[in-house]
Parts: sequence; C-alpha cells; structure tokens
Amino acid sequence: MGGIVVRNDREHVISVKPIRSSNSLLKVNDIVYGKVVAMPNDRVVIVKIIGVENNGNKVVLKDDVTGIVPPSQLLNGKPSGASEVLGVGDIIRAKVISRDPPYTLTLRDAQLGVVYAKCPRCGHPLKWKGGELLQCPNCGAVVRRKVSLVEYWA
Repeated sequence: MGGIVVRNDREHVISVKPIRSSNSLLKVNDIVYGKVVAMPNDRVVIVKIIGVENNGNKVVLKDDVTGIVPPSQLLNGKPSGASEVLGVGDIIRAKVISRDPPYTLTLRDAQLGVVYAKCPRCGHPLKWKGGELLQCPNCGAVVRRKVSLVEYWA
C-alpha cells in the first residue's frame, strides 16, 4: 500500500497519507456487479468485479478486482454444480462477505444472481421469462439461471 508524503513545516511533522485504491472501496455487505470468468471443477465461481452499488448508483471500479463465489454461497439449501445456476460470461449481482481480496461473494438472496446473460447457443442476449428461466429470442433456447429478482437487464 503506497502513500503520499505530507509535510507540515509549521509543526515540523511529516506524515504519510495512504492512497486509497479502488480495492479498499469494497466492504462486507457491499452489493457488487461482476462478470463470471471461470468455473473450475463446476464448483467455485471466479468473478471479475466491475462495479459496486453506492446509494442506488452503480460505480465502475477502475482496477480489476477478483471475487469468488464458493459452492456454499450459490444457493440457499442444497449445493449444486455452478453450471446449473450460472454461465461463463454472465453478469451477476452479488454481495461481498469477506474483508480482503480476492473477495468472497454470495448469491444466497432473492435479490442476488444473474442480471444479464447471453445465449450459450447463439450469443444473443437472453430475456427473462420468470423464475429461473431465461429464453433466447433468436433461437428459442431456454436456460436455467439463478436470476436476481430485483433487476434483469434484457
């Protein structure tokens, strides 16, 4: 963690003012948006956090910040394979539950989950049909996702 040297010649004091990186913006219980980049072993979900919700506004992060959704945080109740609820490339709304990067994220809330997804077959943005079902308006494919019940972008 770097800083800026601040001199106070009148009081003969030199101090270091820390530089706040965007990583330190994230706190436990922050709502973040991220892109699913990998799902090793169909269990852990690796997310590139791209923004944070701040008083109802979405603030884009300047630096790349990594988040991880462990299997226990995918759904309430039974753990399932990550690919049953998410897809690589999906944009998700998640909550931060750890203090330091890589941040642990949870989707265990009706308001958390996928907010944008593309069709795995043809790449078209999927439309939300309701519940856990998304449908491609282009090729008709229907896929199951853990959808955020407060917002879906298509």
